[in-house]
Amino acid sequence: MSKPDFTGRWKYNPSKSVLQIPPPESTSLVIEHREPHFRLSRTLVVGGSSDTFSIELTTDGREVVQERDDLQICARLYWEGETLVFESVLTGDEEQATNVVRYTLAEQGETFVARERFSSERQSYENLWVLDRQQSA
Repeated sequence: MSKPDFTGRWKYNPSKSVLQIPPPESTSLVIEHREPHFRLSRTLVVGGSSDTFSIELTTDGREVVQERDDLQICARLYWEGETLVFESVLTGDEEQATNVVRYTLAEQGETFVARERFSSERQSYENLWVLDRQQSA
């Protein structure tokens, strides 16, 4: 069974997404995926402020530790069939959270679907992010 290639530029589709958090003004992803290497860059715009987060992982489940401001992110990526699973533990000021996101492709690879489950002491939510493939310029 061949694994999907998530490479591409993806733009948040608010009409197809179902979020339990306040929706961003926009979200875009740039993914470079050459099995087993996976690089994700996510730009989120909320309240007029843009925030970009990038991470490089391999799909073999190897953990990567990354510092971001006052947050430590321990993340790994692995396959469950044709679904790519991103697991992370975020540790900050006296609090820890887990975030599990399951990535799949739909509509012949033109739609990126991310099913997210976030959990911490203060909040828990589940989001269905749907992003459309953008054509390269």
